[in-house]
Amino acid sequence: MPSYTRIKYMETHEHIPDFLMAYLSGVANEDQKQLAIEWLKNPENNRIYQQFKKIDSLTADLNLLSQFDLEDGKQQVQRKYRVKKVVFLSVWMQRIAAVLFIPVLLGGIWYYLQQNELRKELNVLMVTQEIVTQPGTKTHLFLPDSTEVWLNAASSLKFPSAFAGNERRITLNGEAIFKVYKNKKKPFIVGTSSMEVEAVGTEFDVSAYSGDLKFSTTLAEGKVKITDLIKPDNVMFIEPGSQLNYDTQNMTYKSEMVKVQDVIAWRDGVLIFNETPFYEVAAKLGRWFNADIKINDQSIVNYRFTGTFTSESLDQVMELLTLSTPINYSSSKRKILDNRNFSKQEIRIWKNPNVKINQKKDKTLPMI
Repeated sequence: MPSYTRIKYMETHEHIPDFLMAYLSGVANEDQKQLAIEWLKNPENNRIYQQFKKIDSLTADLNLLSQFDLEDGKQQVQRKYRVKKVVFLSVWMQRIAAVLFIPVLLGGIWYYLQQNELRKELNVLMVTQEIVTQPGTKTHLFLPDSTEVWLNAASSLKFPSAFAGNERRITLNGEAIFKVYKNKKKPFIVGTSSMEVEAVGTEFDVSAYSGDLKFSTTLAEGKVKITDLIKPDNVMFIEPGSQLNYDTQNMTYKSEMVKVQDVIAWRDGVLIFNETPFYEVAAKLGRWFNADIKINDQSIVNYRFTGTFTSESLDQVMELLTLSTPINYSSSKRKILDNRNFSKQEIRIWKNPNVKINQKKDKTLPMI
């Protein structure tokens, strides 16, 4: 299913992306050229680029002016017109100084005006971007620092047009995989509503959908630090192959070892469940297929399901679930709404009374 993304431009930003600066100065490598070409396809980005070219031109003029050395000019005139009489020299130097002062004064006024113009241009360039994926879609993108991101369905990601200062901070609502460009001087920070995940150069998955009962961070390689936003002193580190889960209701953390490739398989269009609680299965399937899936029987919400789905339709998935789990379900067909969009398919799930539930125990590690 093709991805759909929406980009918002807001009034605050940091600076121009590094790859665009390299492209403007003519020193970009092939990857940076490709990033710049893709970035400039957006009309708003192209407008920003034209403004930045103007700023670059102004800066060159200012640099040229700064090269003028008044003191050196005086010395050159003294050497050329040195005479024996002190009074005669003094008169001439006063005249020469006056002549030299005029362009310097004018240049200073011009410099002040251009600096104001430069500040105005930079204020216009203040941009924060937001990428939004609709339910049933996902997208792949690069951040300004060349960090690679896979954004899962029904998610949003906010980031500046470039990372200035001593950190690279973004905001996530939903799920994403990050392959972080290594920069020890600028840690990469993913902010969510409950916690912050900090990395330098690593690959990890963050799942933090607002409304979910659980947020999780799964580390593929490298090392990350997780900080609780409510209790900032509560700082945790996880190693590759482990997952840190945050219970949004009880505000507690649990750690467990997982098969990382199973967790991040959604990037390749595969959904893998490994003893996953059924309420979580329903939520993921709903976002994956853009459907309204609800469990009407509380006795099965914690039933744990193991299975893999690749190219199956939602109807096929539900039929397979009835064969492998103790459930029944009903499904409604999608309807055309007044705005000519389609309604979500509604799925209602309940326990099959003819099948006995064999609940499995939670294999998570002790609470942190």
